[in-house]
Amino acid sequence: MTTAVSAASTSGIASKDQFLTLFAKQLQYQDPTAPTDTDAFLAQLAQFTTVEGIQNMNSGITGLGTKLDTLIEKTSGESDLRTLESINAGAGLLGLSVRYGDEAAETGIVSEIKPDEGQILVRIGNNFYPISNVTGVAYSEQNLSP
Repeated sequence: MTTAVSAASTSGIASKDQFLTLFAKQLQYQDPTAPTDTDAFLAQLAQFTTVEGIQNMNSGITGLGTKLDTLIEKTSGESDLRTLESINAGAGLLGLSVRYGDEAAETGIVSEIKPDEGQILVRIGNNFYPISNVTGVAYSEQNLSP
């Protein structure tokens, strides 16, 4: 018991095990002729559960922050960011009618995107074209102006 007391006094915060041990001791040594109010016990337990939940959430957020830092570090290269932006742009074209080609005279619906040797390709019909060949976008072929 001295170990638990010294650990709690150095950190100022009781652990879950320390709290439950103290809770059990209070129940064990209470005066049977004047029992402690059960509402007070339940309030203490609810407060401890809330604090424990907040600590777990804080740990999860810290872990998420670390993962985001790692992702940012790995994609901080300019070419990586351009690739991510191109993929995002291509994803925004999925299912939309586009005008494409050298003369920008052809139209079709984008059904797939894929990266290929540093560029993003969009599938229109049975063929893939560089996303840079897309010159116009509409929600339907009727809305695609010449």
